[in-house]
Amino acid sequence: MAKESSEQKLIERWWVRGVVALALAGIAYGFASLAIDSGALWQYGLAIGFLVWAFAQAKRSAKALYTRVR
Repeated sequence: MAKESSEQKLIERWWVRGVVALALAGIAYGFASLAIDSGALWQYGLAIGFLVWAFAQAKRSAKALYTRVR
């Protein structure tokens, strides 16, 4: 079995995933704002994609925090 690198260990921390989730939500907000102004469907698609990704990261962060507290 391969040894985990320090980057792999860092992403498993709950607070790092939380920061990533917030950053992705900010990117989604930016694309949604652009999409509203321009009406471009591809920007709506990117906004939805980043929002789904942000929710997934937030869920993983909450799960890691819950297992850590338990």
